[in-house]
Amino acid sequence: MNHMTQQIDIAVSSLTYAIKGQHLLERYGYIAWASRDHQRSSGCGYQISVKCKDKQQAEQAFEILRENGIKLKESRDSGGGRS
Repeated sequence: MNHMTQQIDIAVSSLTYAIKGQHLLERYGYIAWASRDHQRSSGCGYQISVKCKDKQQAEQAFEILRENGIKLKESRDSGGGRS
């Protein structure tokens, strides 16, 4: 059985959205945390980092955030999934 997980970093428009998104995903059982996005050169520079077991779970995390009004920017993948 494969227990590999990947971390996806989802850039958001503000610290408020990062924290709201983190709490929302935690309610759905995800491991998520809000943090500064040190790779971003413009905007507020916050992100939600999420541990996902596969691409489907990563897609579900994006959908949960979108459906609940979390304003997303681009995303970067540190484990081989969506970017």
